[in-house]
Amino acid sequence: MTSFLPTIGYLTALLCLFQDAFILWDTYGFPLDLTQLMVEERGLIVDVEGFNNAMDEAREKSRSARNKQAGGAIIMDADATSALLRKGVSTTDDSFKFIWFQDHESVIKAIYTGSEFVESVSAGDDVGIVLESTSFYAEQGGQIFDTGSLDGSFGSFQVCNVQIFGGFVLHIGSLSGMTGKFSVGAKVTCKVDYDRRRLIAPNHTCTHMLNFALREVLGDHVDQKGSIVLPEKLRFDFSHDPNRDGAINADHLRKIESIVNEQIKAELDVYSKEATLAEAKRINGLRAVFGEVYPDPVRVVAIGRKVEELLANPENREWSSISSELCGGTHITNTREAKAFALLSEEGIAKGVRRITAVTTESALKAMELGDLLLQEVDDASKMEVNLLDKKVASLKTSVDSASNPAAKKADIRAKIAQLQNQLKKAQKKIAEQNMQKAVTIAIELAELATKEGKTFCISRIDVGLDAAALREAVSKVIQQKEMPVMVFSIDEITNKAVVYAGVPEKSESIKRLEVSEWLTKALGPLKGKCGRGKGGLATGQGTDASRVNEAIDLATSFASMKLR
Repeated sequence: MTSFLPTIGYLTALLCLFQDAFILWDTYGFPLDLTQLMVEERGLIVDVEGFNNAMDEAREKSRSARNKQAGGAIIMDADATSALLRKGVSTTDDSFKFIWFQDHESVIKAIYTGSEFVESVSAGDDVGIVLESTSFYAEQGGQIFDTGSLDGSFGSFQVCNVQIFGGFVLHIGSLSGMTGKFSVGAKVTCKVDYDRRRLIAPNHTCTHMLNFALREVLGDHVDQKGSIVLPEKLRFDFSHDPNRDGAINADHLRKIESIVNEQIKAELDVYSKEATLAEAKRINGLRAVFGEVYPDPVRVVAIGRKVEELLANPENREWSSISSELCGGTHITNTREAKAFALLSEEGIAKGVRRITAVTTESALKAMELGDLLLQEVDDASKMEVNLLDKKVASLKTSVDSASNPAAKKADIRAKIAQLQNQLKKAQKKIAEQNMQKAVTIAIELAELATKEGKTFCISRIDVGLDAAALREAVSKVIQQKEMPVMVFSIDEITNKAVVYAGVPEKSESIKRLEVSEWLTKALGPLKGKCGRGKGGLATGQGTDASRVNEAIDLATSFASMKLR
């Protein structure tokens, strides 16, 4: 309040600006009555009417903000839908959403800004339009909304979202261009983006086939817990407790995926028909979302058999072997339109609830192709040399983890990679044993030869790649058996790297004249390498230019000769 006193003191009028009082209340929670008492002590009064107007404006802004979701999606609350009914506006007839590839003529019945209904709106404003009837699908039942445009004499209104509130379908978007205006009562042509819907429909139909396949493979305890159907993928949540019902493994996923693809290959017709809720619920094997409130009459979607047949003999046991569900979404007319189904992942999202993500059509075919290519790559890797296999296995693991390919195929690939890793470990162990035996044998032979020639040290090159352990063992054995300074070089031609190991007997006179890390540092110079201080008379280092190994050997030889003469 203190920060506002200068303002109050400055006023010469008998009226305190309502903005000050409102800011005190809105920002700091300072009560209006206390503000009134304080300003009255200075002979002023608060503009209460202005304060109340500011309060009303703030409430309206808050309400408008609540009615606009993230991304600008406008929602209509119960007050808004009630207002439409009081105006005599009927709920939207959306039965035309099931008719594909046809423009639909309609009339604008209401325009909603997110806070109020208006009679007209100009270009650039995001609003929601309620039509008398529509061919647009409003988001519900897990299926995403249609997009497209509402065209009229005013121009083109771009529909980016479609929602339904209390039976009123709200087409959300804005008028294209910089100018233009449309009003309630204007005639429009609904132009749905059917290319986009053609991507959504196969995903929706495949959730039905997936639901059927899950029960076939996992059991009748499976119930749908939710779904999302998008143009690029489908997501399906279902009840399954691994502790109670058993873990879901790769074989289960393979069977589930196979059942869906078998239905696609069978080119089954997809039928739909409205029926009373009571009649529909009598159909043997009918699936519905647990807890979902369905209209009456309700729409039944069946794959492979006409809905009329199911309704005529609802208790027929044969119906349990086909997919039939209560559904108000848009679907393909024949399963062949889905082309293929690829189950990409399966995971737990809550206690007793699992989630499957999958793709269809071209995305599924690409995922399957990618899986086959990765599997072939793994098979080819098994024929590679051991020195190349290590990096290849690491690369394959990264590729498989990031790839969008069928989960069952991914499990197969990972199993083969695990076999490759075991194969690699065995081969590396065998090579390490061979390297150690080779390094020790050659180092001792050369040390004996150096002794016979009267040399006081031994420098040798033994190519065992970058196997520092083998060189260490060789150096240790020479020191142990011959008690002479020794240095061993080895290179890897593929990486052009060199490893060098050196040792000087701790109890010999030579150690006083030849310090091992100094000797090794000299040798590593041409190889562009470095080493540590060493320990126990032993030191090792690596170089990045193995092409100069002969120069390094000459330098090490001359340095040792100089120190030990």
